[in-house]
Amino acid sequence: MDSSPSATQPKTVSPKPPDAMDSELSKLGNNLVTKFHVLMRISQIYDSKNVALNQFVQEFLGTINTLIKGEGVLSLKIRRDDFFLNDQRLRYSVEGFTSFKYLLTQWKKRLIGEVIFKTLLEEEWLRYFIYTFINLEEGREENADLLVRQLTAHNITSIEANPLEVVEGEEEAFTVQKEDEREVAKKIFFETIGTIKEVITNIKGKQHADVRKLKRLAQKAIHLVIEDESILMGMTMIKNYDEYTFNHSVNVSIYSLAIGKRLGFSKKTLTELGITALLHDIGKSKIPREVLNKPAALNDEEWEMMKKHPLMGVEVVLNLKQLGEINPRMVVGIFDHHLTPDLSGYPKLFRKKEVSLFGRIIQISDAYDAMTTPRIYKKIPYTPEQALAIMLREKTVHFDALLLKIFIGLVGVYPIGSLVLLNTHEIGIVYKTKPESTWLDRPIILLVDRDEEGYPKKELVDLTETDGGGNYKRSIVKTLDPYKYHIDIAKYFL
Repeated sequence: MDSSPSATQPKTVSPKPPDAMDSELSKLGNNLVTKFHVLMRISQIYDSKNVALNQFVQEFLGTINTLIKGEGVLSLKIRRDDFFLNDQRLRYSVEGFTSFKYLLTQWKKRLIGEVIFKTLLEEEWLRYFIYTFINLEEGREENADLLVRQLTAHNITSIEANPLEVVEGEEEAFTVQKEDEREVAKKIFFETIGTIKEVITNIKGKQHADVRKLKRLAQKAIHLVIEDESILMGMTMIKNYDEYTFNHSVNVSIYSLAIGKRLGFSKKTLTELGITALLHDIGKSKIPREVLNKPAALNDEEWEMMKKHPLMGVEVVLNLKQLGEINPRMVVGIFDHHLTPDLSGYPKLFRKKEVSLFGRIIQISDAYDAMTTPRIYKKIPYTPEQALAIMLREKTVHFDALLLKIFIGLVGVYPIGSLVLLNTHEIGIVYKTKPESTWLDRPIILLVDRDEEGYPKKELVDLTETDGGGNYKRSIVKTLDPYKYHIDIAKYFL
């Protein structure tokens, strides 16, 4: 696990395709995808003359014509699993994940890879285009030409379409039987972030917060964790700087559920643990935004306010009637998650008490995710390996030593998401750990390599593979800092 400089140098990694995009253009592009998604769905319910369609048509027109005015010609194109707006990749938001996924699926089914809008759209053109598009036969190779011909026959010559470019061998990039589970995991992950955001926003605005959906999502996550904990663990590598509060809550819940599974918790107890972890920081909804997002160190008054968030979280949860009957260990878990075995944490207690099991589990999950995530006051986080090293040093003071040992068994000697150099001079990302203790230092590695266009080749290798003569084909030499190599780890888990 040495991360010091070495004479062994990795292969050169090709630069990524340019991702920089003006924030306003990015916002409009995301909005366009969302409007496109809604309009396609609505069009499958109502016919083109239905009044119910009017509002959605006008909203789409407003968004796309604003973009066309600013850009001149507008191209929306699929490359691999991304949408590009005039050759600039659109990064989807938490809320936009469902729309991106739907649109990608529908376009790919019809083998449409690009649509180009050359002039401002008129309402009649848009209606005809949408209905012609959704009526294309799935899997038909000539769909792009057919779409253009039908538009031209309707005197619409300012919209063009190009077929989907299929990259040879792309389908075999991952183990086929796990592909569906990974897609389900992504859906649950992003949906849970969106739901926790909605709950916290409503609590801040003193509005009704429906937490029942969180319970359903926690139960779905438990099913995945029981099937294969590494699938959801991989999702925790997706770090959304702008949505830290919500992203962090979901990551903490995933880590906590994985620990709970290793402890043999029942599904009922796992559900309670998952929800407790999701809501562990809900007390921060009562703290002013300027304190939460302060880039500098907090002053004494601000720090005292921050230290009250576990207690405020208890008050909030006790008032969430939709949770139904609340098990006391859920409330105590939220209260305890910053207490330490030596009681040096917070809130300050008048007399000594044992930190609850839920509290000790969430404390480990909370610390690890916080240390490995960019923050407003620490733009470059600790690597997974560095975070574990710090936690091990502090295990007798801040963490339950036995639970920390279980956690390390989960994330591995080389934690999921670690960037590593192999003895073959290849760079890889630790993608999945082995449950067997004998293979903790031989995880599944996702090689960091790029094709001619600069896109990641998602090739998985198993470090337990031998060459037939008893020697391992590949071994880890050392860990690397992804920030020094400008590698976006999250991109490889999406």
